[in-house]
Order: sequence, then structure tokens, then C-alpha cells
Amino acid sequence: MSRRVRGKMVLADGARFDGYLTGAAARPDWRGPIWGEVVFNTSMTGYQEVITDPSYAGQVVVMTYPQIGNYGVTADDSEKPTTAARALVVHDLQDFFSPGPGRVSLESFMIDQSLPGLTGVDTRAVTKHVRDKGAVIAAIGREDASDDELLALARAKKLDRSERLVESVSGALNAVHAGERGRAAVIDLGVKKSIVDHVRRLGLTTQVFDTTFRADDILKGRFDFVVLSNGPGDPADIPAVVEQVHALIGRIPMLGICLGHQIIALALGARTYKLKFGHHGANQPVIDHRSGQVFSTSQNHNYAVSDDIADLTGVTVTYTNANDGTLEGFVDEHRKIECVQFHPEASPGPHDCAVIFDRFFERVQQWGGAAKGTGGDVHAAS
Repeated sequence: MSRRVRGKMVLADGARFDGYLTGAAARPDWRGPIWGEVVFNTSMTGYQEVITDPSYAGQVVVMTYPQIGNYGVTADDSEKPTTAARALVVHDLQDFFSPGPGRVSLESFMIDQSLPGLTGVDTRAVTKHVRDKGAVIAAIGREDASDDELLALARAKKLDRSERLVESVSGALNAVHAGERGRAAVIDLGVKKSIVDHVRRLGLTTQVFDTTFRADDILKGRFDFVVLSNGPGDPADIPAVVEQVHALIGRIPMLGICLGHQIIALALGARTYKLKFGHHGANQPVIDHRSGQVFSTSQNHNYAVSDDIADLTGVTVTYTNANDGTLEGFVDEHRKIECVQFHPEASPGPHDCAVIFDRFFERVQQWGGAAKGTGGDVHAAS
């Protein structure tokens, strides 16, 4: 650490955590400071997928596992071409990494991606602080930045509609991928490459739309179903998307993932709320109420769907979180909808729930593809 420049992270509640500048922050021309919402991620691996997951837009990611960077970075493992997180904070950024074709160090990748960070931080203390106090904005700067300056910045900022987080990460994967077994539309709210890959794996022609999509365009496209993807921020911040999804309900089968799950819930008339510190990691336990099994899942969200969704909308709750009992999924056979709060493609993470894509496609085939893009109002939402 002796060769590194010291830096620090000051939280809006006044807490301060010291470390050493890394990534883009280690460049001589970096002046900072930067700010973002602090979240802790409990994954032991998958740091590259984490920082390139668009769901982390606007956030300072603190990795709870102490050694990060052991196996380097390779271009094929990125979920988007560019990083989405505001900063990466770790206890021990590894200089040595497992060699391999096209592999570079995590720090080199961070420098190339203009992603600042801190190493040498007591990440256990940060995690315990956030768990106790809740989600909070932080500012990261050089050692010579005054605590008062960083504190004022952290207190002056908040993640709100003006950040336009979803719009900032939507659109990078807009493309059509050929298949022979049918057609699927993916609404990119910050979609990960792995989710698109899993839909394509079903043998479907897969078209990705950004947040400017219109319901009529989806219905005219003769798609078998729609996938609403993961993404960052508060689902209530994108009412135009909720409105278009409401227009699709009952007219075409839909699979909602993470933010997409929350958007569909709002479109159905349910409510969402912010969790104290969210779920971020590749080892989150979820109970499947139909089988009684507990799955290890990959998750990244600060908002959740209210538990009273079944009473408000008539859906059937399918999954809940084994740690805190929050709602993790529901199904509506009448309106041909399935939603999950976790990431079934699990990048990074275990593959317990990858079968959800296959099961949903089987269900779509049983449903008969609903409107098949004809625009017919099969079971329109009230």
C-alpha cells in the first residue's frame, strides 16, 4: 500500500472510512471527489459482473469478501461494455491474478473504464454501519480533501428522478438475435447480457427494446412473450414505462426480472417501497412456496414489492426471501405473468434458478402465446 495515495470515504451521516485510491482514482490527474449510494455486496466472486451490471448505476459498491481481483478480468465476462457503478470499495485489491488469454488486472480494467475506487478499507465496518443505519450517500476523495467538503457533498446529493438512472443504462444492447422456435421481446431497463443470452438459449428470435418502447410496437411485433429486465433505481421514477407495461397486461405473456418485476407490480396496481439496505449478492436464500425448496439466488435491488400484492391484485405469491420474508416473486395465470425479484440467470452466482426461463417458455406454450402480437385484448388489466 505504501506506493498508493491515501483517500477516504465520508458518509452523509458523518462516518468516515480511510483507504488508498485505486482504479481511475489512482491516476495522477484524478481530482475527484465522486459520490453515490453505498451498497454492500456479499458475493465471494463475480466482481467483474457486479461492476458492469447496470443495476448498480449510481452506487458505490462495497465488496464484503476481503480479497478482490484474484482471477483478473476478461472481456467476455462483462454484462455491459462499460461499468455502471460509481465506485468500487474493497479491503484488499489484488495485484497478482490468475493468468489466462486476454486477462488483465482488475485495476487496469478500472482505469480503462474510468471507475474510481478505494482499497485498504475496513469493509466489514462499512457493512455493519450500513446494516445498522441503512442506505446512505457517500463521497470519495483524496486525502487532502477536507472532511467537511466531502460531508457537504454527500449530504447535498440524493438518487432521485433527476439522475435518470434507467435511461442512462438502457439501449446498449438494442439488437435482433435470430432464432427458430419463436420470438421474444426484451425491454432493456438496464439488462444484463446474460439475461439476453438465456432468452436466446431458448432458440428464440430475440429483439431488445430500450425505454422508449411503445406497447403498440410490441403487440404488432408478433412476439410470443416479453421480458422486462433488471435495472437501477426506484421503479416509481419511470412512470412512462409503467404506463406502457400496463397497456400490455393481459395482451401478451410477460416475465419480469428484478426492476421489471417491480414495474409489472406497479402496473397491476400494487405498491413498492425502499428496503433499509437492499439485497446485493450471489448467495441470497429464497423459498419457493410451490415446492418448499430453498434456492441460492443472485440479487441486486434496493426496492421491493409490498407483501399485500395478492390482496390488491389477485396474483399468487411464489417466492419469499428466507432472511427477511420480503416478497421475491408472483405469478398471475389469468393475465399470463410471472415475476421474480432475483436474477435467475445468476451472473454472478449459482444456477439454481436458471430453469425459470425454460419453465416460463413452457408456460407460454401452454397459454398459446396469448395475443401473438395481434393487439387483441385477451384479459386486459382493470
